[in-house]
Amino acid sequence: MPSQETVLAALRAVMPSHDGADEQVDWDAMRRTWGVDFPSDYVAFMSTYGAGGIDDVLSILVPEASAQPSEGPGFGSMAGETANMRHMWESDGGPEGIDAGPASVLAWGVSCGADMLGWLTVDPDPDKWPVVVWERHGWPHWKVYDCGMTEFLRRLFAKGFEECPLSDASLWGEPSPHFLHWREEQRRWESGIDPYTGDPDPYFGMEFS
Repeated sequence: MPSQETVLAALRAVMPSHDGADEQVDWDAMRRTWGVDFPSDYVAFMSTYGAGGIDDVLSILVPEASAQPSEGPGFGSMAGETANMRHMWESDGGPEGIDAGPASVLAWGVSCGADMLGWLTVDPDPDKWPVVVWERHGWPHWKVYDCGMTEFLRRLFAKGFEECPLSDASLWGEPSPHFLHWREEQRRWESGIDPYTGDPDPYFGMEFS
């Protein structure tokens, strides 16, 4: 099995990171909140890329030292998407053949197709956590991939699975995916620029009742 450094280097070769994109994370607070350590490849991803979007198709969630969504169930946050994943497990059941409950999933991403991506946290060693995806338009909805988060992304871009693991195939086999840190994305929106196309936002400054 390749080292985490090798996997991250392979991902960076395909998807460069931005200078200064380091996400400042209090990992001790994260551990206290979620009751687990986090995979080393995820920690390295946060220090290399941070949280943000990939081609406006896949969002890598900001690590949160709170397990309670700020406004109800919510979307687009680690706490909110984890709550949503656990709700789907409770209502529809989890992945076939997995003897665990809803509390064993922890979200790290969400797609434009409303897929939820996370880890199956059954193993006490977080570096052995597989990626679990609730694919909204797939069947069965739950699928488990025997790799870490960083390797999952690399395989997604390289068509390294038998089929696309997401409902939207925009990143499937994408040779040059573009990562944008959430702060830079926000800065561009506030400047009236579409963060991913670079075109002026035609709705910038408009007010809607």
